[in-house]
Amino acid sequence: MQDTILNEGQYLSTFKNLKSGLNSLERYGNLFPVKPSSSLAGIVADLTGDGHISQGLIQYISKYRNEVLRFRDEFNHLFNKVGKIRRGPTSKNTWECVIGNNALVKILNFSGVPFGNKTTQKFEVPRWILDGSKEIKSRYVQRLFDCEGSVFFQNKKRIRIRLQLYKLSDYETNLRDYLNQIRKMLSEFGIKTTNLTYTGLTKRKDGSVSKGIEFEIYGTRKNLTSIVNFRKYINFETKRKAEILNKSIRYLMPS
Repeated sequence: MQDTILNEGQYLSTFKNLKSGLNSLERYGNLFPVKPSSSLAGIVADLTGDGHISQGLIQYISKYRNEVLRFRDEFNHLFNKVGKIRRGPTSKNTWECVIGNNALVKILNFSGVPFGNKTTQKFEVPRWILDGSKEIKSRYVQRLFDCEGSVFFQNKKRIRIRLQLYKLSDYETNLRDYLNQIRKMLSEFGIKTTNLTYTGLTKRKDGSVSKGIEFEIYGTRKNLTSIVNFRKYINFETKRKAEILNKSIRYLMPS
């Protein structure tokens, strides 16, 4: 297991100007070394799923205010930095937690959060998570499913948990590799998944086209093993998704 994600020397190497780096290190030196933790894994997954980092800016976005409050509190507990909660500037139907801090952007990027537009670049599950403890893997996968996953109870016969992501067609191979990494981590918890399937194209505002790829976890009355293991080891933290999963399992579970 990786002991340290980022030390002071590695942080300094991200600055072109050594003086600026030393000034930043003097201010934020208490954050180093950055070590693997389930808390950090959750934040990385949040920002990989429903978030964004850019120059000096960290954003987590959700339709639900309680979700951005949760992120704000967990981020503050980990980094001692309180984010600002506001309505989405382009949609009144969304909320966001905003943190302006270039040092934390650097730390998060080094920890595995993609910088900028996630659909137009390659990224993988961070190595420190792939090689991490079950607790670290579980938290990363949980937050990713909370952000990007969905759960359905189909005709009161089959539970379907789905993870669907999009990238530009040029990055399809990388997207498949990333999803297969998630599938492999799930298998370590006794959770079987379907093969990857192509789900269609989505035209973006800039005119580019993204390709969707997904996998699912199935459960029926005769075979609930993977679904039960998902609830036991991963589960949804989002209340509405957890309720659907729990009610579905109770309906199908043999008495």
